[in-house]
Amino acid sequence: MYKIYQVGYGDTMESIADMVGTSVEELIKINGFNGNKLTMGDLIIVPNKNNTNDIFIKYQIKNGDTLYMIAKKYNVDPKTLAILNGLDIDDYIYPNQEIMIPNNNIDIYITKKGDTVDTLLNNFNITVDKLKSDNKDIYLEENQLIIYKRDNY
Repeated sequence: MYKIYQVGYGDTMESIADMVGTSVEELIKINGFNGNKLTMGDLIIVPNKNNTNDIFIKYQIKNGDTLYMIAKKYNVDPKTLAILNGLDIDDYIYPNQEIMIPNNNIDIYITKKGDTVDTLLNNFNITVDKLKSDNKDIYLEENQLIIYKRDNY
């Protein structure tokens, strides 16, 4: 239900709350904080929402954010993040704009020309049943979003 998170460089209560899919108020309540000041290296308790229905995190762009910074923070390929949100990698993003980021237990693959089910099965080392259960429709057209869930051991 909960897990420990170590505060990293640039983390704020807002960015951590966004990342784990909760509110700042909930983080304050869980941790018994009197304010919302964090220091790099702090260990805090965050909800562990391993709900497989939560494929994406909604992230609200803040002043100074870039796709590259967001992608690095969430361990997502910047080009994939751009395509996923209908953006070009060099597009300007605006404060308060909302984008989708794959949840931390989700990997994203954007199909390319010539992809087949067999190449996907071999590349991701998964079964047809797993691929079908993770994706409602599979057309294998260029730039199709393919979702596959990591097995957490």
